[in-house]
Amino acid sequence: MKKLFLTLIVAFATVYGFAQVIVQSKADHYNIIGELKNVPDSTVIELSRVVDNLIWTITTDTIIDGRFHFRIKPDSLSKEELSLGCYHSTEFPMISLRLWASPGDSITVTGDNTLIYTWRVEGNAPENASWQTFLDDSRELYDAIQRGQLYQYAVWEESMQLPPEKQQGYCKEKFDSIRSAEYAMCIQIQGNEIRRMKEAEVDAVWLDRLFILAGSSKYEKDYPYTEEVIALYNSLSEEQKQEQLAQDAYAMLFPPQHVEIGKEMADAEFFDLEGKKHHLAELKGKYILIDFWSSGCTPCIMAIPEMEVLATTYKEKLNIASISIDNKDTWKIASEKHRMSWNNWNDLKGQSGIYAQYDQGGIPNYTLISPDGIVLEQWTGYGEGSLKQKVDEYIK
Repeated sequence: MKKLFLTLIVAFATVYGFAQVIVQSKADHYNIIGELKNVPDSTVIELSRVVDNLIWTITTDTIIDGRFHFRIKPDSLSKEELSLGCYHSTEFPMISLRLWASPGDSITVTGDNTLIYTWRVEGNAPENASWQTFLDDSRELYDAIQRGQLYQYAVWEESMQLPPEKQQGYCKEKFDSIRSAEYAMCIQIQGNEIRRMKEAEVDAVWLDRLFILAGSSKYEKDYPYTEEVIALYNSLSEEQKQEQLAQDAYAMLFPPQHVEIGKEMADAEFFDLEGKKHHLAELKGKYILIDFWSSGCTPCIMAIPEMEVLATTYKEKLNIASISIDNKDTWKIASEKHRMSWNNWNDLKGQSGIYAQYDQGGIPNYTLISPDGIVLEQWTGYGEGSLKQKVDEYIK
């Protein structure tokens, strides 16, 4: 989780090949046209939607003669945040280009290398111009980070020629120095962003940067910009502070009292899928396993079958509460796909709600509570059999 806030992120997918005839965009579609130089032909490029900080693949296209084309019908008539990435080629870094589109828009993407994160975007949505401004402030640094990723690919491929017992040490020796340099460049980029934000108007891009900066402030040791990030948050109007990203940033900048092992559990008001209200207190009398999850978290989804086993095996002694940190719509869609026979709740406050009190730096995030409401143990991450092993230590 720590590196999430200081590493370049995002990803994904695609539609209609370039061989299709480019027609003028209708009001219910938008077009994204790529005009590139010095990129390998036959590279698959993916277009994805970014919803509630989750990335959903739409479709793919293949770059031919430096060109690609997507003609997309959006999920709704509102503006969409998107990402473009090339994830199956070691000639591209594993990060993606950000852009925004509304029905009827025509967007042009240009670039003269494989450093996709800093390709230029021209489109109708003002967020495109806003994000390009942030990129321009630190373009050389972003490019250096991307080249560092490509170097790491090359090192990994070199290591495959060595005996297995030497591969890890070979990579570590070379990776440590470049990752240290990457961290220093990320700090420099964030300094540039803070200077830009002091002058720029607050928009979706500004709030997204605030969220990232607040995460760095919380998770990075000796972070140099905490006071400046707090000042940026305090500069928001009361209305702007109600935006979800601003609330999530606040929860990281001013974290609530964290639950402690051996102390009383923290509780809140939750909603189930039918809108009925619940509290953790109603689960007392049995052990309680709290599972913070998100539909975009692969380990969270992988854990669902094992939680089904726990819910059945220990139904007389254990209550499970899976608490989603997705927004209401995303949570409901995911719950249709991943059915849970146990309590599936949401406080509808994202990362700024009860999650902030149990946060351990990432999800899946688990807390085991005694029948009388005392926190027994907390841990993050999932591996097959790990949940049952933990629960077995307390419930015989």
